[in-house]
Amino acid sequence: MSKWPNGQLKNETDSEAGTPVVREILGDPLTNIYAILTAAGITPNGQEDSETNGYQFLEALQKLANVLNDVEQILTLTGTVWSVNMDLDNLPDKYVFIARVTEDYNDAVGYTIEGTGSNSYALTSATGFKAAETVLVVLDHSGVRVLSLTASATTSEDVFTVFGTPVSFNSSSKMYYEENGSLLTDTPTINHLQNIIRVAESNGTLLVYNMFIMQGHALCFCYLPDVQTYKFYQFDLNDLDTAELVTVEEIVIPTGSNNEPYAYTDGTMVYLTNLAGTTTNDYELAGLTYDPNAKTLNNDITRILDTGFTKTTNAVIQPNELVTFVAGALKKYNLSTGAETYLADYNTFMGAIFRFNGNTYYSNGEVAKKWTV
Repeated sequence: MSKWPNGQLKNETDSEAGTPVVREILGDPLTNIYAILTAAGITPNGQEDSETNGYQFLEALQKLANVLNDVEQILTLTGTVWSVNMDLDNLPDKYVFIARVTEDYNDAVGYTIEGTGSNSYALTSATGFKAAETVLVVLDHSGVRVLSLTASATTSEDVFTVFGTPVSFNSSSKMYYEENGSLLTDTPTINHLQNIIRVAESNGTLLVYNMFIMQGHALCFCYLPDVQTYKFYQFDLNDLDTAELVTVEEIVIPTGSNNEPYAYTDGTMVYLTNLAGTTTNDYELAGLTYDPNAKTLNNDITRILDTGFTKTTNAVIQPNELVTFVAGALKKYNLSTGAETYLADYNTFMGAIFRFNGNTYYSNGEVAKKWTV
């Protein structure tokens, strides 16, 4: 095979005129070729392109047209930053590509996305998505949008709650319920988590006050009445027979006294009222970052709500706000400013609110309705 099967330019010699080269004819193509190499992130290697050395311009075209948006990328989450192994900075606004995600999307978290370039962009998803799902990424420079291409990511306006009251927070797409220290599903399954924790703690009086389904685990908020203190235990959702103690760091939950702290979560942080039990002020919240791999809850922030805040188990955390529904009064509290917003009074209309699969729901029977508050 010829080194240049389609021919090549010839230099002028004493015996041959060579190939005529005129700037007006070849200047623009050469300039654009180098521009395409730059846009594709390819550095000219200084070698003459050939069957032997390869074709850098062809490689650039393949990257721009195929490798970037026709090949499934991997979108990896580290902390709150999604990353992909491609340079986003040189791509045009509204460019799209397909990716598979490594983690669940949590609409309560402020995410960014980064490529191999130097810039980062805000990232949101109106549909939400779960780990291992395929998504379409729209590189809108004003805010990258991610749309799930998997049917299971779409949450119905209504969900059935046939086994009673669901857990107050559930980031999965599978409905879970808690009842007298047991975790139930309507498939049906039942796991007696409270009994397992009692054995692990060697304390038959321990009570599980809350169960949260988050980050692939069931996180349990427990009260030990005989010593008047609170602890957390977790279960991997793939192993609901093994209880693991979760250590609270940077703040000490009191032992021997009880200011009755309540627990809420957004899937990343766990908020404890009464500053994790260290004060009588219900409106002071300790924000603890949950790390299931390290089995820790680290006290990172403090939030002070309006002093009129009434702690209740009938509450959910939405992006940057805590919503409560007490005796028909629907209120929300800004987690940054603490300001209270009175939404409505439904008299004595009672029911439970909970977070499921990235949305807030209300239920007072066997059907739950999605709420926007």
